[in-house]
Amino acid sequence: MILQEKDDLVDELFDILEQLVAIFTSLKVSNGDKQRVLAVGNLADMQMIAQKEEELVTLVKVLEERRIVLQGTIDPSHSSFNQLLPLLEESRRNQGIALSQELRQLVKEMNLIKEANSIVLHNFIKLENHKRNVLFKVSTVPEYGGNHSFGSNHSIFNKIV
Repeated sequence: MILQEKDDLVDELFDILEQLVAIFTSLKVSNGDKQRVLAVGNLADMQMIAQKEEELVTLVKVLEERRIVLQGTIDPSHSSFNQLLPLLEESRRNQGIALSQELRQLVKEMNLIKEANSIVLHNFIKLENHKRNVLFKVSTVPEYGGNHSFGSNHSIFNKIV
């Protein structure tokens, strides 16, 4: 491969990594938004966030596929980006290391936010189930004697009627 072609491919590879950094930064912000939306129970906003994330994840998939092809084209004997770095001149190697570290840090931070969101979501679901159980608590066992109601006296519906 001609040196200029290799440089062009490396430029394209770095451009993809920079795009991935921007996307993962956006996903990190989105995950933070998701946590706030879950905390207040705004499901409409949650749906919009999920749709935006789905679009970004689709773009990440396309970029990752292209990145893998580029790495294989630049040097088929090196299967990972980190293995490719020593083949680059020092300034480009440093740029590649910086991009790689930034991506790793973003992924690590996103995993922490994802875990926190899982906890918030789990608690939100528990709260909603509890609200539903309190609101619709109706006895399914027939009561005998002077009481002809089908529900227990503890139901919110019995207090309203």
